Amino acid sequence: MSRAIYLIGFVLILWLPMAQMVTGIVPLPVLDENRKLAPAPVFTSWDGAGDYAHGAVNWFNDHFGFREFLIRLKTQIDYSAFGMSTRLHIGDDGWLFYRSVVDTQQPFVERTLQTDAVAEGTRRLAAALAGRGVQLVVMVGPMKNVFYSDHLPRSAPRLPATRQIDLLQDRFRSMKEIVFLDSAAILRETMKKRTVFHRTDFHWNDPAAFEVTRTLVNQLAALEGRTERVWEHELEIVERVESGGEATFMPIFFPPTETGLFVKPNWTQPPYDYSDKQPPFEWTYAMKEPDARPLPPITVLGDSFFDGMLRSGIWPQFTKIYRARWSPTILQELADNLPPDTRYLFVEFIETSVDAFTSLASVRVPSALPMAPATE
Repeated sequence: MSRAIYLIGFVLILWLPMAQMVTGIVPLPVLDENRKLAPAPVFTSWDGAGDYAHGAVNWFNDHFGFREFLIRLKTQIDYSAFGMSTRLHIGDDGWLFYRSVVDTQQPFVERTLQTDAVAEGTRRLAAALAGRGVQLVVMVGPMKNVFYSDHLPRSAPRLPATRQIDLLQDRFRSMKEIVFLDSAAILRETMKKRTVFHRTDFHWNDPAAFEVTRTLVNQLAALEGRTERVWEHELEIVERVESGGEATFMPIFFPPTETGLFVKPNWTQPPYDYSDKQPPFEWTYAMKEPDARPLPPITVLGDSFFDGMLRSGIWPQFTKIYRARWSPTILQELADNLPPDTRYLFVEFIETSVDAFTSLASVRVPSALPMAPATE
């Protein structure tokens, strides 16, 4: 009798995934894998039978019953019992770090970054923009492990004492042609008072972005010869328990959380017009009735780190903001076709952005932007 019960139980276990796959009788939360699952194959002809079989295998591997549960179970055991993840470095005190950044992207930049080429391309772009009265502003967004390397596990690679990206930023600091927004220096000063990155997310926290954004506005106001105060609202920090984006790369039952720091939106937002999906811009913001206080229009080519600057209250500081992202926007095309009222081009990218380095190194003089006339 016991053998029969064992055999029946074994057969049921074998067929349970198929039954779940067909009926979906057990409700399971959707697993966010940051990719598209393999679609169901379509049989077209016997000539394509091999492709059909290959597609069927891929589809089954992505859709077999209880797949989500089993993935979460395996990942939860790795994280809770062994403190490891295939996608993340698990640091102490709840700190998470992308393996792709620490193990692959930063070493690749260290090997391949052509500092001279990027610096000279930036100089060419700045000079060309100046010919039509546009000021180039550059910011490099640093990575979390640069500031919190002491929380990395021992198995994680360590950064060299002097990196190529440090040398590039030294070049930027010495350039008179650009405004260099030194986010690394601002964050080092800020972290003496509070954390500047999220523990469970890739990004800097919003209060850190606030300090950088306020510095940007103050620098540009000084360029405009402003003596009155442009940035008016003060920093108010609110705390919120959350589980950040890095935590989602571990599909587990009990994701790690943190008490994150955020900015309370205490500024006054004047009436504005907003339009989106107007390539190359993701959106355009324009004050309806700007007075003399806000700064002139700014075009931004940036990534998700700029989103923190938006949440810090950059909106009322400029009469217009044209927002473009590195993907799919191409720097050269944007420079060739800047909106005619642009006063500042803000090029923001993180320190592992190979696309940004390649674009800056290969920039030519934008065809629509005449060089400044020569002076004796």
